[in-house]
Amino acid sequence: MNNSALIFLINDDVRAVRCSYEPLRAAATDLEIDANTYVFKTMDPDLQVGDYVVIPTDTRHRHTVVKVEAVDIELDFDTDIQLKWIIDRVDDTAYQSVLAEEQKAITAIQTAERKRKRRELRESLLGAQAEELEALSLANHSETKEG
Repeated sequence: MNNSALIFLINDDVRAVRCSYEPLRAAATDLEIDANTYVFKTMDPDLQVGDYVVIPTDTRHRHTVVKVEAVDIELDFDTDIQLKWIIDRVDDTAYQSVLAEEQKAITAIQTAERKRKRRELRESLLGAQAEELEALSLANHSETKEG
């Protein structure tokens, strides 16, 4: 029996979770899934397929992020693979909010920059003729459709 699986015998709240380091192909076979995923332990009752979690490793500062592919899987108590604990779920809500706010700022700045360039171009090319050109009917023409 695998000692790292004994916790499943004494605590019913422990869950076996299958995770992947790399994205799985959409049509992956069971054999491919088994070869490209690993089973971890967690007591997080809210962990779901699609979540990202931090797990212990021997590389990358001893931590890395994996994607949850299946939860509450049947555990093989005879496996030789040592089951590790999930450290924590990745909550990127604040990060996604920052990205959205940054995009709003970028859009606003780009709009202001286009307006500034248009104004400067108008002033430099039209100069003293600006008032005369703006008085032309073409400068104030807009297409209207009658319904």
